[in-house]
Amino acid sequence: MARWLACRGGHLGKFGCTCASLHSKLGIADISSVLRSRRLRWYGHVERAIGSINSITKLQLPGNRGRGRPKKSWSECVKKDIKECGLTNVDPLDGAAWRRCVKTGRLLPTPVSGNPAAV
Repeated sequence: MARWLACRGGHLGKFGCTCASLHSKLGIADISSVLRSRRLRWYGHVERAIGSINSITKLQLPGNRGRGRPKKSWSECVKKDIKECGLTNVDPLDGAAWRRCVKTGRLLPTPVSGNPAAV
């Protein structure tokens, strides 16, 4: 939508608008951060699942893999996202805490308005 607004009539460069500036003005989140939060949210669901769903994620397939660099797996992406967001100390089995941390994207609570020295 932001690109459509910026490129109406093909005048993106003419007015000096960029997609990043439109995203900030419209309050639209970056697609990579949205994907990261959705992936972490789904990871919490999978970790809390009971039975075969959770055991399938730890399954090792027999046989040799093909030549070349291996494709990045979903679990590798999730591990990278957890590290980037600083969620290493949060247990995904605690659903409320996990959701709260994934929503904010960080482990620390949001700062309280007012005098920081009084806290």
